[in-house]
Amino acid sequence: MLERYGHGGDLTTAEAVFGKPSGQFVDFSSNMNPFGPPERVGRLLAERWRELARYPDPAVRGLRRAIADKYRIPEESVLVGNGAAELIDLSIRAWSPRSVGLARPSFSEYEEAVLKIGGRIVDIPLSEEDGFSLREESVRMAAAQADLLMLGHPNNPTGRLADRDMLLRLVGDRIPLIVDEAFVDFVPDEESASLIRLAAETERLCVIRSMTKFYAIPGIRLGFVVAHPNEIRKMAALQVPWSVNAIAQWVGEAVFAEREYAERTRSWLAAERPWLAEKLRELGLSVYHSDVNFLLVSIPDCFGIDAKRLQRLMGESGVLIRDASLFPGLGSAYFRVAIRFREDNAILVDRLGQALDDGREGALSAACIQQSPAEETAAGEAATTAGEAAAGGWPQEPMAPTIMFQGTSSDAGKSILTTALCRILLQDGRKVAPFKSQNMSLNSYVTPDGKEIGRAQGMQADACRIPATTDMNPILLKPKKDMVSQVVVHGKPLRDYDARTYREKYLGEAEHIVKEALGRLRSRYEVVVIEGAGSPAEVNLKDRDIVNMRLAGWADAPVLLIADIDRGGVFASLVGTLDILTPEERDRVKGFVINKFRGDVTLLKPGLDWLENRTGKPVLGVIPYLPDLGLEDEDSASLDAKRATAVKRKGQVDIAVLRLPRLSNFTDFDPLFEEPDVHVRYVSTVSEWGDPDAVVIPGSKNTVDDLKFLRATALETCIRRHVEGGGRLLGICAGYQMMGKRLLDPERIESDTEELPGIGLFPAETTFTPDKRTERVAGTVELPGKGKLDVDGYEIHMGRTAFLGPIRQPFSIRVHDAPDSEDSYHPDGAVSADGKVWGTYMHGILHNDELRRFWINEIRSDKGWSPFAGELKFMSKREAAFDRLADHVRQHLDMERIYAMMNRENERGRDE
Repeated sequence: MLERYGHGGDLTTAEAVFGKPSGQFVDFSSNMNPFGPPERVGRLLAERWRELARYPDPAVRGLRRAIADKYRIPEESVLVGNGAAELIDLSIRAWSPRSVGLARPSFSEYEEAVLKIGGRIVDIPLSEEDGFSLREESVRMAAAQADLLMLGHPNNPTGRLADRDMLLRLVGDRIPLIVDEAFVDFVPDEESASLIRLAAETERLCVIRSMTKFYAIPGIRLGFVVAHPNEIRKMAALQVPWSVNAIAQWVGEAVFAEREYAERTRSWLAAERPWLAEKLRELGLSVYHSDVNFLLVSIPDCFGIDAKRLQRLMGESGVLIRDASLFPGLGSAYFRVAIRFREDNAILVDRLGQALDDGREGALSAACIQQSPAEETAAGEAATTAGEAAAGGWPQEPMAPTIMFQGTSSDAGKSILTTALCRILLQDGRKVAPFKSQNMSLNSYVTPDGKEIGRAQGMQADACRIPATTDMNPILLKPKKDMVSQVVVHGKPLRDYDARTYREKYLGEAEHIVKEALGRLRSRYEVVVIEGAGSPAEVNLKDRDIVNMRLAGWADAPVLLIADIDRGGVFASLVGTLDILTPEERDRVKGFVINKFRGDVTLLKPGLDWLENRTGKPVLGVIPYLPDLGLEDEDSASLDAKRATAVKRKGQVDIAVLRLPRLSNFTDFDPLFEEPDVHVRYVSTVSEWGDPDAVVIPGSKNTVDDLKFLRATALETCIRRHVEGGGRLLGICAGYQMMGKRLLDPERIESDTEELPGIGLFPAETTFTPDKRTERVAGTVELPGKGKLDVDGYEIHMGRTAFLGPIRQPFSIRVHDAPDSEDSYHPDGAVSADGKVWGTYMHGILHNDELRRFWINEIRSDKGWSPFAGELKFMSKREAAFDRLADHVRQHLDMERIYAMMNRENERGRDE
């Protein structure tokens, strides 16, 4: 959840947690100046961007002079850093105290910096009864036990200035003191409140200032520290070289000249702070005195809601607040809000009123009922059993029924049967949606709003004829190498995790994300069909499971257990899985489905009878094997079967797709398998190469390592010979990147290789960057011998390609939902002069019927063959495949009993 993070303003996490684009939030969790950066910052960046080709000044001389001039202090007393966080860390490391006195509550990064060096914390308690003011008696008691005091002036999160005279007395008594003045710019008389000038000439005083809050420039991270030159030299010796980039230095110099901006900010705040404080008090909240641009607030017991739950409710409504219970010394009732413009503040007050009403209605007689510890435990267990179905504690409302497919193993058919049931329910007039909490797959799907989810859930959404959203697959794991995966949360990359760290550090967070996504789907649709993952009988994983039986409990879902009879051992796998489950989990399994049966079902009847008698659970269906589904596969396990396709027939062109170790989005080639005049095969060794008519280098999760694979296996040599001999070559995404001259990875995004030569077919170089492009795109393509063709597809990549020489880019594309204007288009891809070698970033390119047919006919022309007369409408055939699958499964699945169990579970959930 958002509240678990130690810093406000984390819109990326808010997107992941609440499933909304960042632009739909009103952010009160971060205390930035709502006026935004001064206008001259924008002009400066527009004028000086070419100077980014130069290194910044490592000594930051220009900005240090500007700071020294503004505060009339020596330059030698100033050190500029990468935000106040770096300077907090540097000052603590330079002073190396064994113990530090810290106010409670105060900014958590103070404590983190002390603990990093093994220091001890001495508490300076702040009392609510005193309005969280800093009492000199408490400060001096801590000073007697500590080597150093570190105080916020103003304090964060209370917003209270310290008594300046008290601070001067501490300095006069030579008590070592670090003062954080991160928000003092907002005080009407900044110069009178600040200790900067004193710090420049006093050896045992250090003042830290942040420039990001007042000037609204957190994206560049900028702050400075003022102290005696001796102390500055110690900190400078510990600072990482080039800590302050060129843009930060330019912006810092520019904003110090903004006198009108500062006056306007303080004038606005003087009027807006009392207005917002009064409106919050009118809601019944307790609001504490603040000298700056944020307010600390507490929730009286009568509302029956704590800050964590309030933060969740507000985030769901599009308003972000800060859970202040994370600050040491504050309880669960406290939250903090920034002060913004009147229009936003009015939204805050309105949404808070609604959320507090929800909390009050859900409270058990508000503050009037006191429970014993035993009663509280029982109530908590009851809430876990019945209330978790409401997805993480949202207000109890009628929720859509659910049903869940789990399997005795991977690839048992969960995805296909989920797809089938989705289409069956749609055919029966139900508004239905799919759900899979966590998916591990390199075969992804881009939602209409440009987010990345598992391909299977995208296909299932298509079967439901609804737009796919990240709520249908909130967590996607994309393997990068052994035991390491990129974790994609609500469609955007979070970070790379190894398996152990993900399990131990992130699964608790993931649980909340999963519950909330499921809750949103259940509130919007009439039925949710849930797909499990792997097997529910993995005893080493069950305690933190978020994909199988624990999820079924949260969803209150009846479970159908699927086994693949094609693998053999179907009865042992079903009985063995049940035996490993707990009694409660076994009760949740309502029946079995045996999948991929071949042969006479009457011969299976004795086994089915034994299974039902042995377990007491019905077999709800035996699904015969259905060949040629015409639907995409979920993972690369299916490729092993595709490698052994039928022998090439006369009149078919031979297309070889390179089977890269980290191949991704292999559904790009599904339409080729449906073309009657095409023979497709996957190639991973030179011995499999043969004499293809065309070769495809597909997408990859790790372009660098897969290019090394092509080199190590000599497949790169085969590619070069094929092109030199006039063969056709298509590169998609990573394959397109490999076809350039160089791959650059200066930040080690993909691997530990900073630079790698490419295959060299295009004069291009690709640089890998942390930002990932995921977009649905549309436009046109113009290839030699054909006019412009309309195309659409999607992009998923982290590299940016630049050209080192002239090249023709055949694609002109735009983001799918962007306005169709000339300015919205950009070029993509590259094509050789003869038109036989081309590449593109666009996945799904071969799903465009006219382009695909043109390309295949060009291959036929190379062989002296006439164009093929047939025409495949792939997407129409795919839609028919959904209906064919649904009709097949409906015929062999006991739908009457399935409807009955869904309705029964839903009624039971309402009764509880």
